[in-house]
Amino acid sequence: MFFGNPRPLAPLVAVPYVLLCEIIFFRGTRFFVKLKERVVGILVVREKIEALYISSLAVAPEYRMLGTGKYILEYSGKLAARMGKPWLELSVLKRNTPARRLYERAGFSLFEERKRSLRLRRSVGK
Repeated sequence: MFFGNPRPLAPLVAVPYVLLCEIIFFRGTRFFVKLKERVVGILVVREKIEALYISSLAVAPEYRMLGTGKYILEYSGKLAARMGKPWLELSVLKRNTPARRLYERAGFSLFEERKRSLRLRRSVGK
């Protein structure tokens, strides 16, 4: 159990957790967002036939609400365009309201609804 301010420990939890999951499952290509030699975000993508699928996107808690997630999504759109993919896709938990808001502002819309998650899609041209 931690006592006091947990903020210094936050980057040691969120970003490494996603990275560890992706390394264990070898699911995609990893990109790291660095700011002043510090990893503040991670993007993991997988190539599908007609889409580039974002399997993980994480931003360290103290760098949220600063445009980092928006930057990562813009970069993933450019990456998909370079690969000739017409769509960018991802899944998000229904209860993850901040992420859903970010994706909706970035032009993603509902593609498929599941029990606990939503599959969203955006045209690469947007």
